[in-house]
Amino acid sequence: MNGAGDLGAAAGDGLGAALEAAAGAEPLLVATDFDGVIAPFARDPMSVRPTHGVMQTLRDLAAQPRVRVALVSGRDLATLRRLSGLTPVDAVVLVGSHGAQSSDPSVESAMGSASVSAEDLVRLDELESQVRALVGARHPRARVERKAAGVVVHTRGLPDAIAGPALDEAAALGGDEPGVRVLAGKSVVELSVSAADKGTALLALSAAVHPRARVYLGDDVTDEDVFVRFEEPTDVTVKVGAGRTAARFRVPDTDAVAALLTQLLAERSLRG
Repeated sequence: MNGAGDLGAAAGDGLGAALEAAAGAEPLLVATDFDGVIAPFARDPMSVRPTHGVMQTLRDLAAQPRVRVALVSGRDLATLRRLSGLTPVDAVVLVGSHGAQSSDPSVESAMGSASVSAEDLVRLDELESQVRALVGARHPRARVERKAAGVVVHTRGLPDAIAGPALDEAAALGGDEPGVRVLAGKSVVELSVSAADKGTALLALSAAVHPRARVYLGDDVTDEDVFVRFEEPTDVTVKVGAGRTAARFRVPDTDAVAALLTQLLAERSLRG
């Protein structure tokens, strides 16, 4: 489905029925991206905070019998934990750096081939120096973030005439580098030294959980790696916001996501 609308409209297109069916599945896997999905974007990427109440909804879902919940992000694991407010005692699985890191041993083990080596870190240090030099000299209004497996240029809030060249020139730095992947997103480009992706990581988690249904919510290009892999009839894939997508359903914004997760929790709780 590629049309947009609030949860009520999307439910009319079958999302409500799909969620109701998924809520009865045992086991059930529920996974969501962070930025732009359960946390509205902010100009400063480190000031992002989850929508009010949504983290407690995820905790409550994770406390339901035979439900596994995962929070998935391009953020590194430490940053994801800090911004989400989740602690090691919470039952929510964290998947960071587009799948290269996880709090779940089964995902970490399965993604071992995508782990970052000492050689990768040397390459990443060089990339970071090049990106910071580029931004400092030519695009001082852009922001640079170093992550565990990548270096990122952020341009949220900048005019297109400034943001476009900054992102294009940063991407060009990694375009011809062996072992470097260029991941373009909304007002961001990341140069990553890891081969991990969110889809492969969640397939690894699925192999450990053996879910009868899976729910995934995402808003960006990197979430399409999940949407194209979650193709069972019982899977519920939801694109947040505008843009082409392989997801089956769509909701408009983070408030609709919070409503969707609340609905899913209510449906699951009824099954006790």
